[in-house]
Amino acid sequence: MIKTKITNFISGSIFLPNVRQLVAGLVRAMVKCYPIEILETLLPQTCESIEKILHKSEITLLNDHNGDLELTWYLVLFAELVQARGDILLIYQKMIKSIFHQCIRILHKDSYEAIAKAIQNLLRSLLNIYPMNYRLTREKLDEPFIDFLPIRIWGQNADFDQIQVQYHIPNVDEIDFVCDFVNTFIYSELTFLKENFLKVSKDERLRSLTVISSLAIGCFRIVSRIESKEVPNL
Repeated sequence: MIKTKITNFISGSIFLPNVRQLVAGLVRAMVKCYPIEILETLLPQTCESIEKILHKSEITLLNDHNGDLELTWYLVLFAELVQARGDILLIYQKMIKSIFHQCIRILHKDSYEAIAKAIQNLLRSLLNIYPMNYRLTREKLDEPFIDFLPIRIWGQNADFDQIQVQYHIPNVDEIDFVCDFVNTFIYSELTFLKENFLKVSKDERLRSLTVISSLAIGCFRIVSRIESKEVPNL
């Protein structure tokens, strides 16, 4: 009930910059705890709202340095939603890529910074290695408190061999999504800078460099190590 009320409140509201980060933090926590339900509820609505705003005045908003308060909020919300688990993000792959294709060239600073953050969050989520279960005990935590009180195991040593922690390793589909995403956007931005570096404004160059930086940081986990000679006498 509480989760439903919060999602309805977030999806139907537009937040000013001074409260935007607070609400974004709330969304981030919900995505980590209930990724399937939250994405199913919020992601399609958020993407639809972004597309509606862009279709109303696409040319104006893409080149408007003042930006649009409503669009910026939905982009911030979008950036938080793509922090969900990689296997869940695969379900919405086409929807996610469509938003990036439409918004990657927005010149408003807050908006393209939200897009850059979304790029990093998306790539890191798809390449993340994480434990499937964070419990450090083999006891059943859902038992009645009469049979088992969780606070009694606080601070106790844990034998990781007995717990047998299982990790999620990015699968082939997640890695393919990352490679396709990076190849789609990083080469287009590099080509844009190479061909128009002296023609475009400083704001356009900064936007493009910000996007390239986010792409590089996001896919850093799958970049091969650079082989170099060992530095002697260290």
